[in-house]
Formats: sequence, structure tokens, C-alpha cells
Amino acid sequence: MRVIIYTGKGGVGKTSVAAATALRSAALGNRTAIISTDAAHSLGDSLEMQLSGKMTNVAKNLDAIEVDMQYELETRWKEIQTYLADFLASQGMDDVTAKEMAVFPGMELMSALFYIEEWHKEKKYEVVVMDTAPTADTLRLLAFPDTANWYFDRLFHMLRNVIRVARATVGKLMTTPLPTEKFLEDLESLKTRLARVHDILTDPEITSIRLVVNPEKMVITETQRAYTYLCLYGYTVESIVINRVIPEELSKGYFNDKLIEQKKYLKMIDEVFSPLKTFRAKMMPREVLGTKALALLADELFAGEDPTKVFSKESPMKMYSEENAEVLALKLPFPMDQKLELYTRKDDLTVQLGPFKKSIALPYSMTNKKILGAEMDDGWLVIRFEGEPHAKEKGRKRTRGRKEARKAR
Repeated sequence: MRVIIYTGKGGVGKTSVAAATALRSAALGNRTAIISTDAAHSLGDSLEMQLSGKMTNVAKNLDAIEVDMQYELETRWKEIQTYLADFLASQGMDDVTAKEMAVFPGMELMSALFYIEEWHKEKKYEVVVMDTAPTADTLRLLAFPDTANWYFDRLFHMLRNVIRVARATVGKLMTTPLPTEKFLEDLESLKTRLARVHDILTDPEITSIRLVVNPEKMVITETQRAYTYLCLYGYTVESIVINRVIPEELSKGYFNDKLIEQKKYLKMIDEVFSPLKTFRAKMMPREVLGTKALALLADELFAGEDPTKVFSKESPMKMYSEENAEVLALKLPFPMDQKLELYTRKDDLTVQLGPFKKSIALPYSMTNKKILGAEMDDGWLVIRFEGEPHAKEKGRKRTRGRKEARKAR
């Protein structure tokens, strides 16, 4: 299954681009799904169709869904929501408020990710296009499997043991409900499924991120940050879509200054995002609504090229050996003025850049090894760990040791 995720600043046209890609994919004969993960859905408006939390057929080979939290609660999260609502009610909260508060942060993110996992497992679709929320929410979505796994690994098993003991002892006297065994099984299932989702999304053979920009300074700056954070989390950014480019024929009169400014920013995009594959679409004379308008946008963007093709498989993480050092390199394409912190704990390396944190399970060769240093090198954060001396170096050390011993004698 091929997964294409479009992200970018709010208002750049992600939904139109995603819908145009899905329609073109379906027209090429691929069984295609498009999923909207934005709480303020606009996919149905773009397609001029009524969409819901259930899959809806849009065209031949194309189904669409807008993730609906209420539907997800009724079908997917019943056990977890029931326990949380009962717990909050036991603390004095009224029933209606308790049910509302039982929607814990991240439920909608996990629902969207689990659709990807299910479709991959069932081989239901050949291509999945994801229309995401603006950049910050998308980063939370894509970081969720990694973050959740960190918490599950450190807290879940301890919590499970404590609850089992409590259920057999003080639980018989407590009015506050303890989580059921089914609740704990659901949590364990979440961990397993999120691990599978992470494997799918970080496999460059399957999943690609495409950045959507307009030729405007604020948009470009936010997209640069997003590119860096996505690489930090191990996702392959393979192309950039420049949307709403003002046509040259409008260079006289009112739009002249805007076109001069735009040319400057188009040059900036080429410079800072090279060598990413670039798609470009001019500003349409009318709002892009409905399948006919979206088909025209697809013509503009792809010009006969297959939009489902994988344009880059470069991994954002590399590991290799140097003399007396083991090296871990992370692709961080744009240096930013945010604080970068590195720290290790047993077999984990934590990289924190501004508000975003990434936990990396280290290979055996780097486990419990001291960090010798880190530096930026041509868009890569190169982290060096203490390594084993090479064979020749070891031999020289042994020879020196024998000579020194003879001298001492």
C-alpha cells in the first residue's frame, strides 16, 4: 500500500492538492482512499460531497472519510471511554460532563492512524492519501506513535501490576472504580498497533510526506521548520508542492508588485528545498471545488506524471562507523535558533529540539556509550559515540604495551 501525506501551513491548499492527487490516482486504476484528519474538515466541501465518519464512495476506485470523533467513540473506544466516564463521575462530576471529558487527548489522532494500519493489514487499498490539519497538529499526529510508545514502555507494565494488587486488596473497599482487565488489554493492544503504524509511516517504500507551500515568506519559514521536525521523527519528505502561483500574464497593473515579490520567494523555495522533487500549480481563476476543477488542478500539478510514484527514499537517519567512534546522523535540513539537547539512558537516545522530543532506540554498538560530541554537517546532525578501537589500533596498543613491559623489566 502506498501512503501519501500532505502537510503545510493552514490555508495553503492542502485539501485541494490531496483531493486532486486521490482523484488522479483513482483515474489511473488504483484502489484509492482519501482520509481527512483535520478537526475542521473541508474535504467534503472540496469534493462537493457529503462525507462522514464512515467510508463513502466518491468515484470509481475512490473512497473518502472524514474522521468523526463521536463515531469513533461509539465504535472503537467504548471500553476506554466507559471507564474514564465512570471514574470522573465517581469524583463528583455529572454524567454528561464526565462523558465529554472522557475524550482524552490523542483519541482522534490514534483513530486516523489506525485506519492506515487496518487498510494496510487488509490490503484494502493500493493508495491512501491523507489530508491533514495545519502543520502543528500534523506534527503531533505523526509524532504520536513515537511519543505513546515511550509512555507505554515506561508506565504501562508498572500501572498494570499496581492495579492487579489494588484490585485484590484495597479495591474491595474503594468507591472509585478500578480499570477492568478488558481496559488494560485495550491499552496493550493500542501499544502494539501504534508500533505497527510507526513501522508503516517510517518505511520510505510505503509512506512519503509532501509539503505544500505558497510563495510567501511566513509559509516558507513554517514549512522549513516542519521539514526539520519531520526528519527528526524519521519520516521521509520526498517532494514539495508550490500552490497558487500567480500567472505571469497578470504582471501588468495591480499584481505587478506581488509578482516581483513572488519571484523572489520562488527562488528561495528552489534554493532551500533543493533537491526535493517540485510540483507547481498556478492560481486558478475560480475556487477549486468539485471533481472537474480538481481534475484540472491534477493536470496542472502532475502534467501526465504518476502522482503515486515514490520520488525519494532517502532515510532521515544513518548509522556508520568511524575510527574510534560510532556515528548516528539525523537529517535536520534547516538550522534553527531553538535549543538542541541530547541525553542518553541505557539504550535510548533522546533528542529534543525546541518543543519536539524524539526517543531513538540505540543499536547494541552504541548502548551505554558516552557521547563524544555532536555537530551540524551539511544539513545532518552528526552525533559521535565512543567506539571500539580498530584492529590495527588495538595491535599497535598491544605492541607498545609489550615494549614498555620489557623496558620496565
